[in-house]
Amino acid sequence: MPDAEGCTGLLGVSVVHRDGTVALDDVTVLARPGELLVVLGPSGSGKSTVLRAVAGLTGVASGEVVIAGERTTAEPSYRDVAMVFEDAQLMPMLDVARNMGFGLETRHVPPEEIHRRVQNESRRLRVSRLLRRRPTELSAGERGQVGIGRALVRTPKVFLLDEPLAHVDAHERARMRRVIADTVRATGVSALYVTHDQTDALAVGDRIAVLNAGRVAQVATARELYDRPASLFVADFVGTAPLGTLPARIVTAAGLTGYQVGDRTLTTWGPIPAELAAQVGCEVMIGLRAEDVRDAGRDPDPDWACLTGAVRGIERTGRESFVTVTVGGHRLVARFSGRTTVKVGEVVTVAVDAARAHVFDRATGNALYHPS
Repeated sequence: MPDAEGCTGLLGVSVVHRDGTVALDDVTVLARPGELLVVLGPSGSGKSTVLRAVAGLTGVASGEVVIAGERTTAEPSYRDVAMVFEDAQLMPMLDVARNMGFGLETRHVPPEEIHRRVQNESRRLRVSRLLRRRPTELSAGERGQVGIGRALVRTPKVFLLDEPLAHVDAHERARMRRVIADTVRATGVSALYVTHDQTDALAVGDRIAVLNAGRVAQVATARELYDRPASLFVADFVGTAPLGTLPARIVTAAGLTGYQVGDRTLTTWGPIPAELAAQVGCEVMIGLRAEDVRDAGRDPDPDWACLTGAVRGIERTGRESFVTVTVGGHRLVARFSGRTTVKVGEVVTVAVDAARAHVFDRATGNALYHPS
């Protein structure tokens, strides 16, 4: 069992809904003291259930809830958590200032201290102009900012943030992420931050717990998730562009390793890695990041193998374009110039750096090897 000293989260927790659906299956997710731990995953993966279980809003079938290192079964009102919901639940009869300070009022904080904290946090969030308005006079994004402010004025045992930026305008998201991260870290309090947006996750998380179908797929730093994903699911879920995958067979010749893809062999120009020594001749799935697949027509590298396929999609980001190419019925994503003139349906040739391929078990999807 992991060391939970000072941590907040779940230890081996399972949650089962009334209809028998398993929402969480033996989940261990622990935020260390002062850590902002992001819980990332697709819709239905159990992200919000993690927060609700920690808050006491959802009962657990087995396992333990830990808050600041203490096992707890206390009622929600006694857990001292500051929670931000995706849809900020503000009290309509109170103005913004009273909404932001309400949690402090219920804890009998002196009025002058409440005023000071609300004023400071409203300036940081740039909502000072809203302090005398009622929730019905706010946009969805403004209500979201006020909900965040209501949590951040406190110093609870844990911050629980459920899609806090869901309704915040795109141009405000980066600044709001910084405010949340800076405030949480300044308090030294653990925080669990749920999102399905990997940009938010990679930007604010000290570590990221990736959930899939109610189970923990991997817990690691953003860099580790990108460089050493535990499975095909994690590899495909984390990254600006989806991971390109190809079925292959591991081969060796003249002391060099290669991946046979159809009638082509992608040579790595290196010896067989120790992790793959027992896999020679076996069928695997190789994964390639977009930065390791590029337009073969621009500065061709003789060490890179070339593959031909049809363009199925183009995502232009300005300086560069991510071009999805179908090779033998499987997807690769290549990084092209932002000025590329390729079109959907066109046949293109891409160059592949096989030495940068990640290798996965074709049956289980579990990682077998990552390039250094």
